[in-house]
Amino acid sequence: MSGMLTPEGVAPGSPGALDRISQRFKLVWSEVGVGPHRLELPELADPSAYIDERVNQGHYGLTELPYWTKLWPAAMVLAQFSLRLGKGEGTVLELGAGMGLPALVAAAAGRPAVITDLDPDALEFARAAAEKNGLGDMVEISSLDWEAPDRELGVFNTILGAEVLYHPPVYPTLVELLARLLAPGGTAFLSHQERPFAIAFFDLAQERFTVRRTTSRIAGGEDEEPITVYLYALTARQAA
Repeated sequence: MSGMLTPEGVAPGSPGALDRISQRFKLVWSEVGVGPHRLELPELADPSAYIDERVNQGHYGLTELPYWTKLWPAAMVLAQFSLRLGKGEGTVLELGAGMGLPALVAAAAGRPAVITDLDPDALEFARAAAEKNGLGDMVEISSLDWEAPDRELGVFNTILGAEVLYHPPVYPTLVELLARLLAPGGTAFLSHQERPFAIAFFDLAQERFTVRRTTSRIAGGEDEEPITVYLYALTARQAA
């Protein structure tokens, strides 16, 4: 956990997070339906106040805002896809997971999952969600620094990432991370809302991976246009 501790003095994402965040924050619980699964996710009752407080304390710069406090459309698309993963081919890894809905859905469907993020509170909320939904035994929560991943993390046949492409300077780091963490022939599934600049990531990635893309159109809010979400599959090329 990179030496981080919660205000209670334990590693972020450790068991008992549901009690800890219930004491620290005013929460609302949102039920999210994905296929046959109904999952309850903890959300901050006042995320704006939380963000303001954290920024004022110097915990976040402009490129490090806690985007995990919102459930993004791309996470819903990736969670729907997670239903197809089934019970085979080992543990699923989710990168930059926030509350970790795609990995939680995979776990609910029978695949063990490792949910990773770097933000301590995101790790706490992900563990709390796992506990609330009875998935604590199926899910591991781990801090992950993309620039210095723990060598003991291992490799994975399936990696998930929703909205991890919002900051172009990290693209080379993410390509290297995927190359390191994907097993030979494994696939990373990345979803993101339509953003023209994200194509720069795939220009880099296609040098290391076979890249495929599907497109989803999902309803926006009232009086809003439908939202376009892309789901990419990056498959590690087999060594010659």
